[in-house]
Amino acid sequence: MSKQTYIKALEDSIERLRAESAGQDILLVHHNDSDGISSAIALNQALSRDGFGVKRIPLERVHPPIIERIHDLAAGKPVVYTDLGGRAAPVICSANQDRSFTMILDHHPAEPSTSDRVLCLSTEFFGLSGEEDISAATGAAIFAQAMNPQNIDLSYLGVIGALGDSHDRSGRLVGENRDAMIDAVNQGDMACHEEDGREVYTLTKFGLPIAMQPFAKSLTTLGAAGYAMGGPEAGAEACLHGATPSYKAKLAELTSLKNERFGHEVARIKQGEVNQTQHIQWFSVGARFAPMGVKIIGEFCMEIRDEPFMSREKYIAGFQDMPTDVPGLGTFSWDLVKVSMRVPTPLGDRIVEGSMPGLDWLLPEAALQVGGSIDACHGYAAAALVPRGREPELVALMDKLLTEKGV
Repeated sequence: MSKQTYIKALEDSIERLRAESAGQDILLVHHNDSDGISSAIALNQALSRDGFGVKRIPLERVHPPIIERIHDLAAGKPVVYTDLGGRAAPVICSANQDRSFTMILDHHPAEPSTSDRVLCLSTEFFGLSGEEDISAATGAAIFAQAMNPQNIDLSYLGVIGALGDSHDRSGRLVGENRDAMIDAVNQGDMACHEEDGREVYTLTKFGLPIAMQPFAKSLTTLGAAGYAMGGPEAGAEACLHGATPSYKAKLAELTSLKNERFGHEVARIKQGEVNQTQHIQWFSVGARFAPMGVKIIGEFCMEIRDEPFMSREKYIAGFQDMPTDVPGLGTFSWDLVKVSMRVPTPLGDRIVEGSMPGLDWLLPEAALQVGGSIDACHGYAAAALVPRGREPELVALMDKLLTEKGV
């Protein structure tokens, strides 16, 4: 399998989309972080240029009731998922009931589709690793070029998504992300130079230069902290117009809120409000991060992973109450918590080299046993939804699994 095989699969899917859409609008469902927002904008631009109407729905998590409502809302119109949905492909097939032609453009480990009306096109199926080589946004930029070569001008969005997902952790972008970077540089939309052994990327598309790494990370703050407060829309506008005054104002508002809530939670953890098992350190923020979205618990785990008050050898699990209101989809009757997992840098290095189990195995294996739903997991970052009250059981199961692995 290869990039060329992936491109051929995309070309075939585009032919089917054009044939089956019959001029209908497309429902574009995307993750609410930097990679999800930038991939959605790349697809939105390409589809709009091709004559499609597009309605975007940002999501924090895929979950069976959410998927069912999406496909009821689509009412037989085409649905495209990006930066999520791969692991939930069988659930999507079940909810869709062959009503809508559906494409899943993901870069996470995925499950095969069980319906010929649902195409699961995770890059992982084509030998393109979503851990570092290809972001969802780079995959979307490749899709855009498969739709029309003139869409090469969307390559910079692939770089934004890759940097938002920390695909430059080795000091430079590699694989398909690097191809997107080179295309964007050749288009005059960004610049690249070396500094202290690392590559530094600058967005030049909108006039005044913008440091791309912090810009990319800011889109996750907008989409996650501001999920129910217009943040994903502000991130989408920034992808198309750069660091506008409205973007700066929204980012400042949400950064202040995030820092305040994170500061209070760090103080609680320092006071001992973190549970320890043999292999895992875990805590719950309950509803204390509201009104920020539940994606933010993962950002918090990422921020504290290397702090001296956290163990350097244990997996980190943070729990946050899942609101019953989902922007754009209405109210749901559930009682769930979101669990996000991250790892300290030394443990992450061991996961990458293969000497320690990755979260993409550990969390799904345990979450399904407690009635949870999972999607969009990497080796170094993973998340799931689980029924409230089963948090200790989930942690105990993960601890047992790790012990059985000989950790």
